[in-house]
Amino acid sequence: MQIAMYEQKQVSLHDEFPKFTSREVAIDQIKKRGQKRAYTCPFCEEFLTLRAGNTNEPHFAHIRDKSCLMSQAYEQYEKQIKRESSKHSVIRDVIFDDLSTQGKYKPDLKVEHGYQAKLQESWKIVPDIVVKKGSKQFGISILTNVHQKGDENLVKLIRKRQKYFKEKELDVIWFVEDRELSVDLTYRVLFLWESEILLTNKTSWDSKWDDLIHELSDNDTYPLYEVFNYHGRTEIANDVRSLYYVNSNQDEITFSVYRMILDELQSPYRAFAVSSGYNIQLSEALVIQDQLRLSNDDLEERHMALFKSDFAKAIDSMMEEYRETYVPQYTQKPAPLPTRPTVKKQETPKKHQEELEVVHWDDGTVAYLINKLKSGYITERDAAKLEYYLRHNRELVVFKGWELRDIQAMASAALGRIDDPKVRIHLIEIEDL
Repeated sequence: MQIAMYEQKQVSLHDEFPKFTSREVAIDQIKKRGQKRAYTCPFCEEFLTLRAGNTNEPHFAHIRDKSCLMSQAYEQYEKQIKRESSKHSVIRDVIFDDLSTQGKYKPDLKVEHGYQAKLQESWKIVPDIVVKKGSKQFGISILTNVHQKGDENLVKLIRKRQKYFKEKELDVIWFVEDRELSVDLTYRVLFLWESEILLTNKTSWDSKWDDLIHELSDNDTYPLYEVFNYHGRTEIANDVRSLYYVNSNQDEITFSVYRMILDELQSPYRAFAVSSGYNIQLSEALVIQDQLRLSNDDLEERHMALFKSDFAKAIDSMMEEYRETYVPQYTQKPAPLPTRPTVKKQETPKKHQEELEVVHWDDGTVAYLINKLKSGYITERDAAKLEYYLRHNRELVVFKGWELRDIQAMASAALGRIDDPKVRIHLIEIEDL
């Protein structure tokens, strides 16, 4: 065991050794103090002595050579975190202290170190901290030393722990030291290690982001990633996930929240950054409701609004570039398909009008609909919305720099590609405005 009580304070050998002129002097002096009953076990208060042989690293041991159950659990935990950096214990202890403070005024909240909470159940692997809120409980684990050299071994370790926690039916929240955080917002890309991918979570805010992505991409028929200049390596499923980075410096500990959609799950690993990430203070991130808050509602809503605005601006920019290069052919229209129905010109039914969402130019919706028409892949509902807008806002379309006949030419071209009669009805209406 690496810790002991000394002069009413908990000390560790890691911190004690540098206080002496050499390792040999440190071992000699600490061993003498132990022989004179200067060190006690933090758990059972039995006296400890220093063991320092040729094979095992120096450690505290019970004098009677009968470790208490808690010290045995702690020794097992020490082996579990041996790979971590010195920052691990600092981050863990600050989080533990903050959560324990909340427990003083929340009677149904209990915060324990993992090795304490799972002592009676004899868990082989434990999270750093276990939080119990009423009948619910969850774990918190911190990972440091996440880097390329150890990524392959760390991946195996994480999978082993996640499998074990799942078997034990314990949800665990992971925090990653941010020393390896790498993001390029110009291309909205997060560069990742495989170990980082394994530590992503799915939260209620991620589900809200899913809804927004679905709204903008319209069931994946629109190249949303191309709009944001993200060079995906595969067809990406709209599944937003979160990753929490933790930063420790001399003054404070802060968390960084990143929302992302994972790309192809093989090296080199990357993800589409749906948000630019934001920092959140410890006291705000660790507020416990049913779970840790780990988010700032105002900042999340602001990032979602910014994402939607950036999407609209990018569409406008794409359409501006298209207007500069597009040369419509007016001399003749594409020959209609043999199955093209003869459709009587008609207004969109009043009932249908009431069901359509309100379309606005300035939020990028119209540019979005026109670009869908240009691509030749437009849904019935979007075609109906565009037809209705063009029919009642011709002057505004011209004012914004568009020629109605350009849009009509796009409708004609789309008729040559789309067989769905429900969509074709609206395309013909646009063509004949």
